[in-house]
Amino acid sequence: MRCSHLLSLILLQLGLGTAFQQRRIANSVAFTRTDERVLQRPSTCLWQANRVDRQTAWNDKYQELVDFYEKNGHFTVKKPSSLYTWIATQRRKRRGTEGCIPHTDEQTRLLDEIEFPWGSGEITWNDKYQELVEFHKKNGHLRVGRNSSLYDWQRIQRRKNNGMKGYSPLTDDQVRLLDEIDFPWVMTPYETRWDAMYQELVEFKKKHGHLRAKYGSSLYVWQTVQRRKRNGMKRYSPLTDDQVRLLDDIDFQWDANRET
Repeated sequence: MRCSHLLSLILLQLGLGTAFQQRRIANSVAFTRTDERVLQRPSTCLWQANRVDRQTAWNDKYQELVDFYEKNGHFTVKKPSSLYTWIATQRRKRRGTEGCIPHTDEQTRLLDEIEFPWGSGEITWNDKYQELVEFHKKNGHLRVGRNSSLYDWQRIQRRKNNGMKGYSPLTDDQVRLLDEIDFPWVMTPYETRWDAMYQELVEFKKKHGHLRAKYGSSLYVWQTVQRRKRNGMKRYSPLTDDQVRLLDDIDFQWDANRET
């Protein structure tokens, strides 16, 4: 503020000066305060422009990710790269990490549409498919050992293809990819038997509200065998992770002594 202006303001505070001077000083102070408020308040137009810029930048990176996925069939981006950093940021946004602007509903929908792996350790369908492709290239067949995670994954694909309840169906593209490597869609006798008994157990629970099959019945014997498999008893092949999950889904009692 100029010295003359400051002097006039002092005169105003002391009740001195002409009426014209008082009005001029009052108006000047009012304008100064208004200017300060304008400078302190963020520009609405500027904020909207920044929001548009952020959305444009997000869309550009999303399209880059889509292009990468279409070319490589997975989301495993090498680091360091801007796309790797962007992927990590999307996961932090989803977790609600402080300082990260949350996704819009549209952004979340777009990422879900391409089956974006929200967990950094999450294994996608394409990851397991590529693993199966490599196994086929190396061995010339798809007869994976029963203790392998690929064995379990193949079982799940057959269940998906057969429309088994609790499994999301395969997409046309997934079916095509599996057909390309002569995937064995027909379930093995063991798989067919296990799934049939499992479904029988599910129906039993729906009807009776519990899993206490009659002693000596085929369903009773089958449940006993599953417990032995889970406990690693000799002469019994272990249950797969998927079989354990299915039994846990219906509150299967692993300890027969606790069954009431």
